[in-house]
Amino acid sequence: MKIFIPVISLFIFCIFSCTDTREQPVTKLYELKGRALGTTWTIKALSQDELDQKELRKDIVRRLEELEKIFSHWRAKSELYQFNAALTTTPISIHPKLLELLRHAQWMHKQSNGTFDPTIAPVVNLWGFGPVGKTRSTLPTEDQIQKAMSLAGMEKLEILPQGMVRKKVPTLQLDFSASAKGEIIDQICKLLDRWGLKNYLAEIGGEIRAEGKGRNGKGWVVALEDGNLQNPQDMSSVTLRNYAVATSGSYRLTKPNPDSNRSASHLIDPRTGRPIEHSLVAVNAFAPTARDADAWATALMILGTEQGMQLAEKMDMVVRFSILDGKKVKNIHSTAYDRLYFSTISK
Repeated sequence: MKIFIPVISLFIFCIFSCTDTREQPVTKLYELKGRALGTTWTIKALSQDELDQKELRKDIVRRLEELEKIFSHWRAKSELYQFNAALTTTPISIHPKLLELLRHAQWMHKQSNGTFDPTIAPVVNLWGFGPVGKTRSTLPTEDQIQKAMSLAGMEKLEILPQGMVRKKVPTLQLDFSASAKGEIIDQICKLLDRWGLKNYLAEIGGEIRAEGKGRNGKGWVVALEDGNLQNPQDMSSVTLRNYAVATSGSYRLTKPNPDSNRSASHLIDPRTGRPIEHSLVAVNAFAPTARDADAWATALMILGTEQGMQLAEKMDMVVRFSILDGKKVKNIHSTAYDRLYFSTISK
């Protein structure tokens, strides 16, 4: 025993004396806000390194402006607006990012049974929810709807080699409002990655993508809209980690419709050319990218509860459906949603 006591004492002494007593870096929350795309944006980032917030904000604003000049169907000089204005069946060269979004739209159109269709732009304009101002306060006739529908259809658009696209109908137009916002969020996330950030949340107009563990290690806490206009502050919250969520709702943008007992929603069903009128008032769709979440929220909203749930289950998607039941809103979830958010609670 006399041999080992000094050795143990020396070992214990070394543990305490050799411990690094320097203070651990403090994780700081950075929050930047602004306006773009006709709405607001927010970036939240947790970092142990000092960030030049002024330069980061300038970088974000610059990138948002660049992307809006590509995807906006409202701005007269945007790439998309110029494509829509080109009344020709001659092949047109389009911006690579616009071509990428168009390829994604083709995939979504097939996967969603035709309910995701950016060529519905003429019908959206007809109902007064697009950039055409003269239809804001009017309602279309059946003949006008059928005429506008004849101009739409993904089959009327051909993607050619070398970044070329051809309209089979010269007046064909595209409206990417159901996926462009998500695409722009994904592009902003790439910018944040280049800044070396690994723990952040990017939000534009309610669509969100979150990377990293958040502050508590479980993810970023986000609120989910459910279309409950009587209690809009009464929202559920979930954690989001390396995932995105988008909300589509029939309550967001409407106009009076004397031909129906409900206001006309901005969500136009490409199969009918008319606003949706089912009891589904909101969909929260989750996906690895904000582009997919954005597109699926719209497609499932148009499909309605029954068809939407069937497709969500078939594709194992994380989705919450909010249904108007009388004056109350009730929520139902896909199996994948329950597995992600409720299985961990019961353990």
